Amino acid sequence: MKEIDIIFNHGNILIIGMGITGAAVAKKMAELGNNIIAFDNNTGLDKGLLYPVIEKSRGSDSEILLVERNNADVSVLKNVDLVIASPGIPSDNIILSAALERKIPVWDELELSWQLMGPEQRKNTIAVTGTNGKTTVVSLAGTLMEKSGMKAVLCGNIGSPVIETFKIDKRGGRAFSDDTVRVIETSSFQLERTFSFKPGIGILLNITSDHIDRHRCIEEYADMKFRLFANQDSKDFAVVNMDDETIAKKITGSVYKHEGPYVVKYGIKRVKANNLWLEDDYIYYDFLSKSGRINIKGVLLKGIHNISNIMASSAPLLILGADPENIGDSIKNFKPLSHRMEYLGDVDGIRCINDSKSTNPDSTAAALKDFTKEVTLIMGGKDKNMEFGTLASLMDSAVNNLILIGDSANRIEKTFSRNDITYGIYRCKDLEEAVRLGFKLTPPGDVLLLSPGCASMDMFIDYKDRGNRFKKIVMSFNEKNG
Repeated sequence: MKEIDIIFNHGNILIIGMGITGAAVAKKMAELGNNIIAFDNNTGLDKGLLYPVIEKSRGSDSEILLVERNNADVSVLKNVDLVIASPGIPSDNIILSAALERKIPVWDELELSWQLMGPEQRKNTIAVTGTNGKTTVVSLAGTLMEKSGMKAVLCGNIGSPVIETFKIDKRGGRAFSDDTVRVIETSSFQLERTFSFKPGIGILLNITSDHIDRHRCIEEYADMKFRLFANQDSKDFAVVNMDDETIAKKITGSVYKHEGPYVVKYGIKRVKANNLWLEDDYIYYDFLSKSGRINIKGVLLKGIHNISNIMASSAPLLILGADPENIGDSIKNFKPLSHRMEYLGDVDGIRCINDSKSTNPDSTAAALKDFTKEVTLIMGGKDKNMEFGTLASLMDSAVNNLILIGDSANRIEKTFSRNDITYGIYRCKDLEEAVRLGFKLTPPGDVLLLSPGCASMDMFIDYKDRGNRFKKIVMSFNEKNG
């Protein structure tokens, strides 16, 4: 029996990780009459809230395990037909390893959703991955589609889980067909457990040091990102950033030559290989027997990295036949997202910017490129063993004061502590103390920038929690000063 047939034959499904995505999977699988075992080692979850999510008809054997068993208790796999694991759970987890040894399939919610989709839904799929810029590109692409008269839904790591974006026939039919384009924000963690996923348009933005604690090395991390294109054929499209050295090497060098999809290449400079490039205030394009330009003068998205994001967002619209003039008008009206170089206003003449979405050094580098020697930078967070030394030259050219918080503070300080540095380094116990010190150190006209370059989970729920806390602290100073 194929794994997908298990779902329509009252199979026993083990769901590991009962966050938003896990709960959505449990609900959908329960609706189809499967027996659900929902497992999570977070004892703070409320069973009373979770049980109604997976409650089914009489006679079901649904169970939620929180504190009853240790997360290493492989007996939970007894009689299990299929495992759906949260992206955050590594493949060397004891239960997942045991499942694979017993030849029990282990999927991500993305793979499950793909298996349940109909042919037209699969065709109308855009998937975006990369170390940085995913949410901006997904949001902008969705906006461009809406303004161009196309139906689109944003899902994956942004918006709803993919599995919540379609219905399934309880009698065993597959997902019904429709013309809505799913724009899916996709992480390396999700791609790690996909096997048949084959988006009509795949977009790879960049590959820089991140999640090395999970993927062990940059080469393995890059391989996970390139799984986005693994199943694509000549009917599909791969949109790739040729300004990224790792991507360019895999696309054009001996390390990686992919003969499946039509490859659309973009980059800032006009070179022979690029299908999209920047000149003056225009993005020029030339592929699929189409050529022309898109006017981006006056866009609200600032920084060269955002020009790259605009190219990545425009490419699928051009593939789908949207009007270039309409694309340009829509881009100009697109506002930067919260926690991504979000300008909060001035406090006593100090410009305050929230870039809490910066969860790796490359994000911080992109932020600093927009400034001269005027920044008080608040940095630090969960240490994922990333390389901070790549920021050295930008620190010298843009930063006056470096304020460190979180688990990674000590390692960052050691990285940049040398006799000839051109900025001061300070340590604070929490974000509030860091902001208070930042206002003392920063003169009017300069910039107070939160761009942590690290994950947030050592001190906050997520990057949004961190960014909202920063905004609240900044606003409190603003109120004190009228």
